[in-house]
Amino acid sequence: MIKSYLIVAWRNLLRNKIFSFINIIGLAIGMAVVFMIYQYIQAERSYDLFHANASRLYRVPIQYSGALAAGPSATNHPSIGPAMKADFPEVEDFARVMRGSQFFPAVTFTYEGDPKGPLTFNEEAVFFADKSFLSMFSFPLLEGDTSALSDMKSVVLRKEIAKKYFGNKPAVGNILLLNRMPVKVTAVVEVPENSHLQFNVLLSTSLLGPNWGYDEWAWPEFYNYVLLKPGASPHALEAKLPALMEKHTAKIWEQYKFRSRIWLQPITDIHLKSDYTLEQSANGSERTVYFLSLLGIFILVIAWINYINLSTAKALERSKEVGLRKVSGASRIQLMTQFFFDAFLVNIFSIVLAAIITVIVTPYFESLIGRNFSQTLMASGTFYTPSFWATVVLTLLVGIAVVGFYPALVLSSFNPAVVLKGKFIKSGKGTALRKGMVVFQYVLSMILVAGMVTMSTQMNFMQKQDLGYDKEHMLVVRASPIGDSTYGTRVNQFMNAVRQLPQVKQIAGSTEVPGHVIVERNNVRRVTQDESGNVGTFFINTDENFFSTYGIKIVAGRNLTEQDRFLYVPRDVDPSQPKLITDDGYLISGASNRIMINEALAQSLGFKKPEDAIHEKVVFEQGRKFVGEITAVISNHNQLSLREKYQPIIYYYPMYDFWPYFSIKIDAKELETSAMISQVGKLFSDAFPNSAYEYFFLDDHFNNQYKNDVQFASIFGVFTILAIIISSLGLLGLGIFSVSQRIKEIGIRRVLGSSVGGILFLFSKDSFWLLVIAYGLSLPVTILGISKWLENFAFRVGYEWQMFVFPPLLLLAISLVTIVFVTVKSAATSPAVLLKTE
Repeated sequence: MIKSYLIVAWRNLLRNKIFSFINIIGLAIGMAVVFMIYQYIQAERSYDLFHANASRLYRVPIQYSGALAAGPSATNHPSIGPAMKADFPEVEDFARVMRGSQFFPAVTFTYEGDPKGPLTFNEEAVFFADKSFLSMFSFPLLEGDTSALSDMKSVVLRKEIAKKYFGNKPAVGNILLLNRMPVKVTAVVEVPENSHLQFNVLLSTSLLGPNWGYDEWAWPEFYNYVLLKPGASPHALEAKLPALMEKHTAKIWEQYKFRSRIWLQPITDIHLKSDYTLEQSANGSERTVYFLSLLGIFILVIAWINYINLSTAKALERSKEVGLRKVSGASRIQLMTQFFFDAFLVNIFSIVLAAIITVIVTPYFESLIGRNFSQTLMASGTFYTPSFWATVVLTLLVGIAVVGFYPALVLSSFNPAVVLKGKFIKSGKGTALRKGMVVFQYVLSMILVAGMVTMSTQMNFMQKQDLGYDKEHMLVVRASPIGDSTYGTRVNQFMNAVRQLPQVKQIAGSTEVPGHVIVERNNVRRVTQDESGNVGTFFINTDENFFSTYGIKIVAGRNLTEQDRFLYVPRDVDPSQPKLITDDGYLISGASNRIMINEALAQSLGFKKPEDAIHEKVVFEQGRKFVGEITAVISNHNQLSLREKYQPIIYYYPMYDFWPYFSIKIDAKELETSAMISQVGKLFSDAFPNSAYEYFFLDDHFNNQYKNDVQFASIFGVFTILAIIISSLGLLGLGIFSVSQRIKEIGIRRVLGSSVGGILFLFSKDSFWLLVIAYGLSLPVTILGISKWLENFAFRVGYEWQMFVFPPLLLLAISLVTIVFVTVKSAATSPAVLLKTE
């Protein structure tokens, strides 16, 4: 019996080659998209699951309210971990992770044992970590053991970094110079891609001192992780955390008029569910996963609709077959089984073709999103798990059920007496449903196209928006981190030498550059206010050339000069002002400390106009309290991407020229990139002979912030195009069938004088009205979706005309092209030939 069903199904496929091709290709593309999205989602959900203690590992974030109100931060006080272990028996251990940039402006490692000469590199992603880190987490150890961070001068290297210095030779036991200080390599680890903790180098916190930070309830810049004991309840522990904060920070709360709360965040939630400030590395987005899931479902549904539409349409041709089978004694169950086997065969071919497409296309998809998710899944064994194959089988069964049920139900319901008389061919059975499904396809396609256009418009807006400064032709050189008594002299030597190059317009030194997260942050208030007036601000050290180099406008006041260098000692203190004395008796620096602020900070401090802030004094903290006199207000500029609001910033000119960055403005007319880079590199090596020369162009550096947005927009665009292709295949199939059923009508109309254009209009008007109905249905969803997505950006486009006009016009054009393609040949054929058609 099964063999008979399969033979009939196979013959039916061969008899209707065009429709079989359209169904199989459409379903295969839809399934391939689902498979690729499934791989991506599984990789995103696999983050941090490789840790043996994953279910017991938690991060401890913090959030402030009151005077220091801000969003949740991934970092916390360095004392949180030690305090939790000391006070709560549920905590088995803790580990703190902190950026090396908190202690070093840059990190240079030198290996002097290479036969070809010393190897020197500036390293990024350098972190301090407690000795418990490697035992709490399960990063694969390629060399060394979990005690690798116990020694004060130990260093743990990522596999790729170890290879850079030592090649294929063992790394453990070798000595590296960390900014001239010898440290010993004690372990080499592999850092999986699906880890939210990404690092190149780990240093031991014991390098900072024994039990460093155990009683430090300020400086909230450290990632705190705790390992709970087996069976411990995280909810019960969380209930105790308010009392812990009250115990240790109540006096600080009272003094600065704020409060803070901490909680437990499972490490397996961090990658997708955490969008806190100061994340350790770039996280994914649960919303992105959600959108891609919906996108995959949309595309598969469009492919299923194609199959259902074409199958029910072809029912007109199979009606006599059904009548003969019923007359011969076939039951309705047997007929439905036959049509399910038709769907089974189509789905089998489709899923095999989808697997082939997936294998071929996955490398390109990975390149598009910048992730090797297939390797991640291979490493985790996902492809070998029962759940993966259960998903494949479930997709097949659901596909068969969805696309097979309705056609089987319709075709098995035919009345043999009617269909054998040929009357069924003239009925309109199923037409309304097919039109409804076409409208649904149009709705989904319009929503996807509108989303694609919106993303493209926003990306274009962000990349062309005036950022408040000039980032073009800006070469940024990372400064040497190795300082001594001659450092200032060598900085001046380098900067003066660069200024002499004919291609260079200006050069400036600073602690930060646009596109980079500002490390220094603290509170500031007007000198006439108490701590309740504190607002959070960021700090950037600059020289007098910074603003002119970047073209940042001074809207009020004057620029800083050499005479305005910040003094870290009290000077010109007016004893008649009691607010210049701190609570602990320390003097606050006097008015000689001149600063500049941006418009965002001026507004936060309550100045109505930029001019009102000039010569006003503010109190801010940089290790201790200082008074600064505002000499200028500069225009707002986007320090970070246009997702973020303008940040409040204080600029001051430090006493020492310890610049982490040199910004070099190059004359575009004389720009010879490779030669210019080499010239600057030679001057850098002359001034800093033991340091690595490292540089980047600011426009590339800044635009890198949009990498994830651009990738998502590209993915969305590619899948939208695939959805439109599948929809077009369905329209093509329906068009071919419709024309084949109306051949004689076309011939009669031609005999009666209808033109080819009139025939085309006849066939296109139905599609036009279906498109109008779909547009009306899709419009509210489109508006809501656009609004929700644009909320992710502080600076965004409004509702642009192309978001609402382009989708229906595109689909109308595709429909008309399809109709012309399938109709024009028949419409132009001689009526005599058409009327001979049986």
